[in-house]
Amino acid sequence: MKTRSRSRSSRGYTVMEVMMSLAILGIGASGVIAVQKATLIANTNAKNLATANFIAETWMERLRIDALQWNDFNGVPDLVSDTRWLGLASLAPVWVLPPTVLSIGGASADVTGADKFATDPAPIAASAFCTHLRLTQFDPNTLPTYRKLIRVEVRVVWARGGHPLDCETLDVDDTTLRNLYGAVYLTSAVQQNTSP
Repeated sequence: MKTRSRSRSSRGYTVMEVMMSLAILGIGASGVIAVQKATLIANTNAKNLATANFIAETWMERLRIDALQWNDFNGVPDLVSDTRWLGLASLAPVWVLPPTVLSIGGASADVTGADKFATDPAPIAASAFCTHLRLTQFDPNTLPTYRKLIRVEVRVVWARGGHPLDCETLDVDDTTLRNLYGAVYLTSAVQQNTSP
């Protein structure tokens, strides 16, 4: 009886070859998962940054429109009485939450950048962004040329970890918390309406 000898090419895979293949596959798969995680984090950061920029630009436009009401009609100063937000301007600027004006604007925004109001129907999404203003009116005694000009700074803050924010109690000036929050700053100036 004649026995057939198997050739080396038809024997199949050894356990060692299978184990090496699985190890290489595992290393490659873990690399793909790490890249996906980094991409997700980068996309979330980019979305937060874009939304915060949108909110800051919206607030800047609101303040420009608010400046149209500042006209000192008949020589009577009306910065505080006729404007919604510019009346917060002072010679010693500090960051403040802008007061909420229903259906126009508030300091809190949701993840899409839409303003949140206390009168919104429940359930109200948690605040994801908080807006602060710093309005500086130049001293007319030292800079009379700029007495009809207000420097406007808008700061929009969000939590890097994605947790909800309480805009009323948020203090991002605390140096221990700076790494926990992202922020966008936008600076411009508005001028008193001098149209007749």
